[in-house]
Amino acid sequence: MKVIVVPVADRPECKVALDATFGLAQRLSANIVGCHLRPHRVEATVPEKPRFRLRFGRSRPSDAATAKAGELKLKAAEKLFLQRVGEHDFELLKRPRLGFERGAIWNEMVGSLDRLFSIVGPVADMSVVSRPASDAGGLGPEFLLSALLHSGKPVLVLPQKPVRELANRILIAWDQSVDAARAVSAALPLLQQAEAVHVCSCGPENRTGPKSTSLARYLTFWGVKCTRSTTKGVDASQELEAEYRKTKSDLVVMGAYSRSRMSEVVFGGVTQRLLFETSAPVLALHS
Repeated sequence: MKVIVVPVADRPECKVALDATFGLAQRLSANIVGCHLRPHRVEATVPEKPRFRLRFGRSRPSDAATAKAGELKLKAAEKLFLQRVGEHDFELLKRPRLGFERGAIWNEMVGSLDRLFSIVGPVADMSVVSRPASDAGGLGPEFLLSALLHSGKPVLVLPQKPVRELANRILIAWDQSVDAARAVSAALPLLQQAEAVHVCSCGPENRTGPKSTSLARYLTFWGVKCTRSTTKGVDASQELEAEYRKTKSDLVVMGAYSRSRMSEVVFGGVTQRLLFETSAPVLALHS
């Protein structure tokens, strides 16, 4: 991983995400692109309950007060990003340099939410977002869903509180699917540096697809040693959380898949639980 994208706003959870992102970038010798999205002259409406709904478009013009507030938010976000660049000893760049590592670029964007990750996500190796609070309104839930659905790359979902360790002990949620396999491949730079990797399968491995033993052999080729376990498969989300605690993991790697791609986007039970309702950091890839 050489390019990590993180949306920036002057909010407490964003400060946590920035610190974690700079920490990972330092370990991976990666570069960071901080993005702040300003609304267009015509602003997107925010649904009352946006938790699993992506509603994009333009509906009401922004007035002068809204424009001024947007400028203030932009300046505050840029100030926060520059502070973190200095604190973590990264070099601020105006543009990428060939072969450069540990650089940081500030990127201001204007437009609607659905376009942000469609533009910056595909040309990054990972995007980082904060997990919305359970009663979150505003754009938090939409940022997470937009990143998953539009970036085409793995998304690191972080809790709003600081984490002491990240990606040192990794739990892979394995279900024999192509989605899970692609998530594992995307996470290889982290898996190679982890102290411990554990593969958990929920229920019997009787689907069409590679079993966890095949995954373990694949990881061995990449220099990753792992342990394996199989749970009963009665409640996969609870069983994965139990394995997460039992193995003292600090990151879950999983494939993310949805039941519907219509206007109402509802992820499957396990994906929904781990993305929105736990305190565990999750690296997810939706394909």
